[in-house]
Amino acid sequence: MVYSIFRQMFIRVFRPVNGLRFSSNNRIFHTVLVFGLLLGSLLLWGCDSDRDTDPIIMYPEDETPPAEPRGVYSITGDQEVYVRWYPNREDDLDGYGIWRSFDDQNFDLIAEVGPDVDEYIDQDVRNGKTYFYAVTAFDTSGNESELSPESVPDTPRPEGRNITLEDFDLRPTRSGFDFSRPERGAIAWDDPDTDIYLDIDSDTGFAYLRSDNDTLLQDMGFHDSLDELDVAPERGYTVIEVELIEGHIYVFWTLDDHYAKIHVTKLTDTSATLDWAYQVDPENPQLAPALLKQEHE
Repeated sequence: MVYSIFRQMFIRVFRPVNGLRFSSNNRIFHTVLVFGLLLGSLLLWGCDSDRDTDPIIMYPEDETPPAEPRGVYSITGDQEVYVRWYPNREDDLDGYGIWRSFDDQNFDLIAEVGPDVDEYIDQDVRNGKTYFYAVTAFDTSGNESELSPESVPDTPRPEGRNITLEDFDLRPTRSGFDFSRPERGAIAWDDPDTDIYLDIDSDTGFAYLRSDNDTLLQDMGFHDSLDELDVAPERGYTVIEVELIEGHIYVFWTLDDHYAKIHVTKLTDTSATLDWAYQVDPENPQLAPALLKQEHE
């Protein structure tokens, strides 16, 4: 039996394909060939460009997540923590997830913010407790990045404003300050719990912060506000006294392993006004470098 191969160009019009012919006496071959020709005709007819139908355009599904947010850092507050990061640049970015952990291992989602936001304030925290933060980015297709490479530890601490200390030669009962009990305000310079006290030299007019209980002191230079310095340095402390200068921040390490800082907001011939912050968590890893602790011991 001999077959001629035809191709359908239009409905009911067939033309031979280059005179192509097959010969076979095999009945199975005949059956397969007939069904193959019918199937091919249907496929060609379905792909005919002259048919009056709209094309179906298929786009690949977006399964690529955004990049992990970078530059995550925190600013310690009083009963709050500011978490900040560098913004992502993806065109389909839909927002960020803020994650928190108590052990730097198991993170829980605590908030989501929009794509134009690069900061979150966590106010569901307790002073003296350490928290770890990480950030993810997600897009409009629902893809989400891994946690940011940085997991940032932070321990909120109490702070206060406008504590005024007076020269201990003029008002000795109002010249000292105890960081662990700030509610007492200014106290006597020779109180057993006094960490620092104010001494103004009557001859030179220079003001000094002094300590008689082995609290270490360090001048951190000029800053616009107390919040501009977030962690204690590793070294550079002194004992007994530091000169007091308006606008400067000073860091302290108390004998019972707590860290504190003040910002001098006003300095007169007889007094100094301070903003302060105190870390209630002793030996906090964020504020207590091991090298300095060994030297202090």
